Amino acid sequence: MNNWKKAAKVILIATTMAGMITSLSYGASRKKITSVNVNIESKVELGTKYGDEEIEIDVRGKHYTYDYYELENFGFEWEEADVPEITIYLRAEEGYYFALTRAASVKLTGATYVKATKQDSSETLALRVKLPSMEEMVGEETDVVLSEDGYARWGEVRGAGSYELRLYRNGIGVGATYQNTNELFYDFTSAMKKPGAYYVKVRGVNKRNVKNKGDWAESPVLNVSNEMAEAIQNGTAVAPSERGQWMNEGEQWWYQHPDGSYTQNNWEQIENNWYFFDEFGYRKTGWIEWEGEKYYCSEETGEMLRDTTTPDGFILDSEGHPKNS
Repeated sequence: MNNWKKAAKVILIATTMAGMITSLSYGASRKKITSVNVNIESKVELGTKYGDEEIEIDVRGKHYTYDYYELENFGFEWEEADVPEITIYLRAEEGYYFALTRAASVKLTGATYVKATKQDSSETLALRVKLPSMEEMVGEETDVVLSEDGYARWGEVRGAGSYELRLYRNGIGVGATYQNTNELFYDFTSAMKKPGAYYVKVRGVNKRNVKNKGDWAESPVLNVSNEMAEAIQNGTAVAPSERGQWMNEGEQWWYQHPDGSYTQNNWEQIENNWYFFDEFGYRKTGWIEWEGEKYYCSEETGEMLRDTTTPDGFILDSEGHPKNS
């Protein structure tokens, strides 16, 4: 009986040793990955919801691939105080494993290193990184208006400390350089000397990092006649204080009259365009039903569309009514 036990023990030891030898042999056959190189391109906009960020990840080393990433922040929408963090999962090719021992072995572009954790017998590397702070980001573009008095006006862009802008006439930039301002308006009266089709492009410049700029926002075209150009130059064009001005509260816009009043639950013609305002005085966009008729107001500018096709495929006549309704 004792001999049987001894024999069983010898077999168990032999089996264990065989397993260890096989494991050691397998480990020895795998090759080490001692460094990784990852490029991250991210676009995280202020005021947008968590999960709406755009992140592209590209690996530049050999014998491993990018698998997926996870967002580590918790909340509802991106605020200026946020610092986005993600964990990037890299997968080693067959026959390789991650053997990184220090932070210097991780080369990053577009993010900063936090930590790296090996998983799945070191075949997966969980790389946690920080993206640029939201304090260095610029929010979504704003609505821009070029008025008949020669002034451009726009709403505040979150994260912007200044604005870059340029005036265009008939599709060509007026002047050799862009203009910069800290205000929410710009005087173009000296540049609008000739008749033509004018519009303005505006983008926010981050207040902490001026290299970071938002997307361009473009005003509707303002067709300037000879008479209007002369009035702008002579200073006799209608001034904002005499005809009211566009105001905004976040994404909500209204048109304030010189006496402080504003249109509610009705249409108003402003600079040859029609706009509809709800019961609170805010400009409405999309389809509007009014006195048994349907109209469509631009999602970008709010003006009622005519002689064109709506985004959902309805053809509008010269009065703004859908022909194929």
